[in-house]
Amino acid sequence: MTIPDHPHVVIVGAGFGGLHAARALKRADVRITVIDHHNYHLFQPLLYQVGTATLSPNSIAYPIRAIVRRQANARVILADVVAVNTCDRQVLFRDGEIGYDYLILAAGATHSNFGHPE
Repeated sequence: MTIPDHPHVVIVGAGFGGLHAARALKRADVRITVIDHHNYHLFQPLLYQVGTATLSPNSIAYPIRAIVRRQANARVILADVVAVNTCDRQVLFRDGEIGYDYLILAAGATHSNFGHPE
């Protein structure tokens, strides 16, 4: 159950950082919206085991909604975030927007080979 007059925390990203933030706010008097472009959390430390056929891919991917299912103050939106308007406190998607009182950007990291494709 969410109550509209509670502060709204928007978390962009459902990786380790975003999900840890959402879980840390479980008992806080806030509404939480977790936004990610995938509907699953990927446990990246085990990607090597999937690549070597030691584990199946579904062993390291878990639905985001299932992770926060018992958290009454949280919901999940599947969307591609394209921009953040800090003046108007809006997170912009390809097909919409959502307002926030507090914003946590936990969109993750990317790898780099430092210009060496080998």
